[in-house]
Amino acid sequence: MEPQVDLETLITYLHPGFPAKVAVVGMGNRLRGDDGAGPELVQRLKEQWEQSAFCRQFPHERLFIDAGETPEDWLVRIVDLKPAVVIVADAVELGADAGAVAVLPPGELPENFCLSTHRMPLRSLLKLWEENGIKALVLAIQPGSLEHGREISAPVRETIGHLTSILSGKQD
Repeated sequence: MEPQVDLETLITYLHPGFPAKVAVVGMGNRLRGDDGAGPELVQRLKEQWEQSAFCRQFPHERLFIDAGETPEDWLVRIVDLKPAVVIVADAVELGADAGAVAVLPPGELPENFCLSTHRMPLRSLLKLWEENGIKALVLAIQPGSLEHGREISAPVRETIGHLTSILSGKQD
C-alpha cells in the first residue's frame, strides 16, 4: 500500500525550502470547460512563483508546464529535466461535487483511466516517470462540465483560487 498523500504533502514539495526540483504539469483542454482546470492552476502557480524571492535565487527549481491535451509529449522532456517530483494537475471524475479535490498516487488511478483529451492513460504516464526515479502524484479536481466552448465553472474556479493560495503559501 502506498503512503497517504494529501495537500500538506504538495505544500511541502512546492515550499521554497524543499531541496529538489519539482515539476507541476497542467493537463487538459481549456476549450472544454472544467477540463482546463489543470492548465489554469499551473498558470496561476507559475505567476505566484515568478513573483517570489526564491524564484530569483533558484529560477530552475520549480517547473510549471501546461501540457494541454498531449501530456505524453512531455514524458521524455520531464525525465531529462530530472525533477524529484512531478505533480500533475488534471480534471478527474471523482464522483464528488464540482471543485472537490483529491491527491492521488498512480496506484489509486484505475488502469484504464484516461480522459478523452489524453492519448495515453494518465496512470501509464505516471508509472513511466516513476520508473525513471521521479515521484509522481495527481492533484485531481472534480469537473462540473466538460462541454466544448464553456468557461471554467464557478465552483472549479473557486477551487483553483484556493489551491493557488494554499500551494503558493499565500494563505490569509
